[in-house]
Amino acid sequence: MDSDIKAIVEQCPTLRLQVNKGERHRITHSGVRRGSLWVQPRTNGYCVIPTGEVEALILHFLHTHCGDESGKDYKGRWKWWNIAQRDLAKVIQHFGEPKQ
Repeated sequence: MDSDIKAIVEQCPTLRLQVNKGERHRITHSGVRRGSLWVQPRTNGYCVIPTGEVEALILHFLHTHCGDESGKDYKGRWKWWNIAQRDLAKVIQHFGEPKQ
């Protein structure tokens, strides 16, 4: 498991981390019923995929802080971003903020 991701998630009491096969990290929020923030380490940063309700919650933040999405999955359902390591904490912390 990537210790950076674990340390960031532990700072946000509303978030929970789960590691799946292939080193993909699933981050869920206690205030969000459906969807996750998927984070996968890459050579030069991370690949971030918000799914379900999470996409609607952080889409604007991703666009304004990380630029346009890097692509879509093979069925065109989920957008993904390649982000620099320095931006990962900002994305996870924004996701960890309390939701109404």
